[in-house]
Amino acid sequence: MLLAGASFGAPPEPLTLKGHTGWVGGVAFSPDGKTIATASADHTVKFWDAATGKELATLAAHDDIVTAVVYSKDGTQFATASFDGTAKVWTTAKRELVHTFKGGRGAVLTVAFKPNGFALATGGIDGNVRVWELAGKEKGGGQIRRTHSSWVNALAYRPDGEGLASVSSDNEVRFNPSIGKLVTVRPQIGEVRSVAFTPDSKLLATGTRYGVTKVWDSDGHEVASLKGKHTGDVWGAAFSSDGKTLAVGDGDWNKPSDIVLWDVATWKERARLKHTNEVLCVAWHPTKPVLAVGAWDKTVKVWDLNE
Repeated sequence: MLLAGASFGAPPEPLTLKGHTGWVGGVAFSPDGKTIATASADHTVKFWDAATGKELATLAAHDDIVTAVVYSKDGTQFATASFDGTAKVWTTAKRELVHTFKGGRGAVLTVAFKPNGFALATGGIDGNVRVWELAGKEKGGGQIRRTHSSWVNALAYRPDGEGLASVSSDNEVRFNPSIGKLVTVRPQIGEVRSVAFTPDSKLLATGTRYGVTKVWDSDGHEVASLKGKHTGDVWGAAFSSDGKTLAVGDGDWNKPSDIVLWDVATWKERARLKHTNEVLCVAWHPTKPVLAVGAWDKTVKVWDLNE
């Protein structure tokens, strides 16, 4: 398996998923790895067979741009976020609407399930991070857990469930390394666009506006500063399921871009995958070295790094 080696060989040709009529800002594998869900500016979420790339279904999820899609840990539900100011929770089996959450002002840009499945976190252009309880009937507005002074671009729960990370255009990264503790770090580069935890919850990666990805330990100390070829926004960052590789989308607006694969042990570049346009989101398969990447040009490319 290529992820176990020191570096990748020549990257294989990707599988390209076409069908959206707007840019693809969110991508997620189902927990069983069989399905890829994609969120688009065309107001829909599409579902694809992860092995063949065949389109399985299209959901008219929102009345405006769909910014994000994420599965619950047990795979029974998925959630979406939208410029229409709402986040929604759906059943995976029949894609039936379970909850619609609306709070604050403007677009909802990011959404994350708490690992235990009991809550959903959302963030958007009003700067607030809200948490919505999924058991029973949620009160309007959700619970505001923290407030940034600018847009909340991305959220991630610690995989062990004990904390939540939020990143914002206010150049702040806030996260909980343990219960009752909040750490704030400022990359001092520019707006923070993306965030991801390692599977063991020990490291946090954050992508910024000017092509730099910072990695932090649980105390907020900088572990690595990674710079790709481009100077555009790092909208996508994700760790592989074994925690050995960090994939970072590194590109400039509406131009061909790269996905850089970094070795977590050495922080050296292991491989560079070429996309036809600006990368907006990345996601790893839950158990295999398979990477899905959504972009501005309305496509999703899937690389099987076992090949």
